[in-house]
Amino acid sequence: MHEEYIKNLFNNCNVGKLLGIEVYDLTEGHAKGKLTISREHINVFGTVHGGMLFTLADHIGGACGNTLGKKSLLIESSIQFMKGIEEGETVFAEAKLTHKGKRIGRIETKIYRENEEIVAMMHMVFYIRSDDHKAKAS
Repeated sequence: MHEEYIKNLFNNCNVGKLLGIEVYDLTEGHAKGKLTISREHINVFGTVHGGMLFTLADHIGGACGNTLGKKSLLIESSIQFMKGIEEGETVFAEAKLTHKGKRIGRIETKIYRENEEIVAMMHMVFYIRSDDHKAKAS
């Protein structure tokens, strides 16, 4: 597995960069990342927009799925929101591979505060393509 390649790939993703998501730990079948909530992430009720947490979980889960050496793509996901997050807080995401079949895998991603209080959980089903990751030629 090419941890540094996958970490670099996801840390340089346009969407992740736009929102401020950072992948900081990556091993096969496991990924961790974080996002500091800014004013731009806040909804009309003064807490983080659910789409920001969904994108964080999707991004970190995607990094996790791609640690298997093959290109992996999301098929289906669901998320449960449990707590609100306010501007200035940093939230963390941890994704773990829970099943790997020949072409289909499952990942569970938890989003939590620094004190480890869980604020959301995402379940992902992803497709494992047959093609390997290949670094771009310099």
